[in-house]
Amino acid sequence: MSLVDEILIAKEDERNRVFKGLTQPERVTLLLAMDNEINNPWGQYRADPVGFVTGALGEQVWSKQVEILESLRDNRRTAVPACHAPGKSHIAARAIAWWVAVHDPNTVRVVTTATTFRQVKGILWPHIRRIVHEHNLPGEVLTTEWKIDNIIVADGFSPADHNESAVQGIHSENLLIVVDEAGGISNTIGQALEALMTGGHTRLLLLGNPPTDNMGSWFERACGNDLYNVIPIAARDTPNFTGEKIGPWGKNLVDSGWVDEVTRTFGNDSPFVQARVYARFPRTTSSAVIPVDWIEEATKIQSEPGVIRLGVDVAADGGDEFVIAEIDGGTGRILHASKNNASAVDVCGMVLQEIRRAEETHAQRGIETQVRVKVDAIGVGWGVTSLLEDWGREGKHKSEIVAVNVAQSAYDKEKFANQRAEMWWTMRERLQVNQYGVQDLALDVDHKVVQQLSAPSYRTNSSGKIQIESKDDMKKRGVSSPDRAEALLLALFEPPSQQVHLVAPLSITGSSGWI
Repeated sequence: MSLVDEILIAKEDERNRVFKGLTQPERVTLLLAMDNEINNPWGQYRADPVGFVTGALGEQVWSKQVEILESLRDNRRTAVPACHAPGKSHIAARAIAWWVAVHDPNTVRVVTTATTFRQVKGILWPHIRRIVHEHNLPGEVLTTEWKIDNIIVADGFSPADHNESAVQGIHSENLLIVVDEAGGISNTIGQALEALMTGGHTRLLLLGNPPTDNMGSWFERACGNDLYNVIPIAARDTPNFTGEKIGPWGKNLVDSGWVDEVTRTFGNDSPFVQARVYARFPRTTSSAVIPVDWIEEATKIQSEPGVIRLGVDVAADGGDEFVIAEIDGGTGRILHASKNNASAVDVCGMVLQEIRRAEETHAQRGIETQVRVKVDAIGVGWGVTSLLEDWGREGKHKSEIVAVNVAQSAYDKEKFANQRAEMWWTMRERLQVNQYGVQDLALDVDHKVVQQLSAPSYRTNSSGKIQIESKDDMKKRGVSSPDRAEALLLALFEPPSQQVHLVAPLSITGSSGWI
């Protein structure tokens, strides 16, 4: 029941007794609060965030969302380690709308953050804009800013990992801090956010997938801290598994098909499945060359088309695949993958089709740069390379054929044991988030490619050079040959003396054992 309702339903002598027992400043405060509630149609939901979503917004909520909303009302700190696609950003946006709507704009502030600004701008804030627009909530929402009467009531930002000062100085009578994708927040920023929890009516909400490559992260420690009310959301807790009614947007939630696919691909005990299916913080992490989180993020971004480069991994035996991959501007994808039961001439014929398609695309785009085709020239690949070169001299194509022997010395001999290690590290560096908070490569690939890219481990040898786990050792632990991944690596890799001008994707831009 709201404050106004409690005063109005009281008998006159009871109201008078209440007023007489108050000091003059307390009476003014009470009257101002009553005036605010009378003039604010959302004020009745101040103690009822679930009622705000179901009553004011007319939307359905399911059990875990109810827990989150009620915890936000009742607890200063709430942490939500979640599986893949449970609708956490969806409910976080509704929580933010509730917090802003029920408080006086002069006393309220919401701050949202995430690992990168792209996540802040592209994941949570579109939800907030939609809610305000569709339900006629007060004010105007810009890209990452909500204003009411020219007062900023909510905004989003993403500080650099060690820029503690960017988080300081945030205060309000009614302050809500929402950390989306909390698994990637650094310890420095996490502690700075904790330091903001000094006000009387302050709330901190953390949401995210447990990180698969960072044991002991700030998010993991928060979820183990008694100060937090922790609400884990595993895949089996979501409506597509429990049967809870949620409305049409339930189709966007994790389902059994996705769970079955990733469990089959990565294995039930893998860090990825433990985190993204069971919402658990993995107890072990391998020294993966490319963390699966980076790869998954790269599948969510888009890139501009540009110069096309092809990579060809020719299967060495019946157990491997023949794969053609391309890098188009800043996007990598697989064009062809099949068991290598064809002759070298047939393999070359399929490669020639992709070469001609790429050359035609270059012509349509007005690109004069040659298409460069990198072929794994070890074993049978040498014959394929030679035939493609012959076809070029005969005028069947105008592309440059580049033979790559991954067992040869690396171009950076001081850092890498061989070219294979250098190629894998090149992909790692392109997928790692840069200083501007963006990735330098987008991926248009399926779960099989994600698994292959994240499969190999690395270590350093006695000379301090980086080595990549061999295909034979990967097979010994039940991991298939990463042929699709290595075709992408070939397409991406450029020897230093043969660099070509590329279009930046976003704003800037074996033997057994270890080999």
